[in-house]
Amino acid sequence: MLLSQVNTIDNNGTCSVGINYFNNNHGGAETIRLPASAGLTAGESIRIKAAGDCSATNKVTVLIAGSQTIDGENAIVLESPNAAVELVYVAADLFKIF
Repeated sequence: MLLSQVNTIDNNGTCSVGINYFNNNHGGAETIRLPASAGLTAGESIRIKAAGDCSATNKVTVLIAGSQTIDGENAIVLESPNAAVELVYVAADLFKIF
């Protein structure tokens, strides 16, 4: 069984390949960024888990790095308590949501 690296993340942080979660409540809007494509390989997964106070007010905006896209978009927003998303790097500068 392949294990994923587990990382905590906070406002203005950069995600890592593996699992990224907010260890503390947001208390306001948060912004995080995907890692640069140069260090990624097709098939690598980035999972993001918001905190329990995630909402339309305490949303998490996930930004791209450089010319990447996430299913054609420059960013995605999580705005539900404990929201989670998995992004898979499928090709040069391209993430897909799973």
